[in-house]
Amino acid sequence: MSEVAPAARAPRARAPIRYHCELDDWTFDPRYTDGRCPICGWAPDGAPTAPRWLLAARKFEWELSGLVVLLVVLVVLGALVAHAAGYRIPLLSPPTHASTSGAASPARTPTTSPSAHVSASPSTSARPSPSR
Repeated sequence: MSEVAPAARAPRARAPIRYHCELDDWTFDPRYTDGRCPICGWAPDGAPTAPRWLLAARKFEWELSGLVVLLVVLVVLGALVAHAAGYRIPLLSPPTHASTSGAASPARTPTTSPSAHVSASPSTSARPSPSR
């Protein structure tokens, strides 16, 4: 068995990555500035840059998407509260004429409407005159 040298077991310290922009006499760390000088935009050769996903995440409007998600959650919550309170929301509940009870609607039954069953009692204007 060969022994590993003690220096190989020790964690290796990262060398600080600093670049100096000669145009504006500024020293910067390109890991935090997208690989460019924050003042003039100069990009040194071989400087580390942020990954593509991080660059895209920095450009994305997180506040606006958060507001849209909040709006959707509040609308769903309002619909749930309205449903629990017994209100009928036309978009979420089926129409009343689409019942599945199996009975036909009153317009399709063979019985006649209540207005056809008017009693044949004499009206008040056709009363016989009182006899003396």
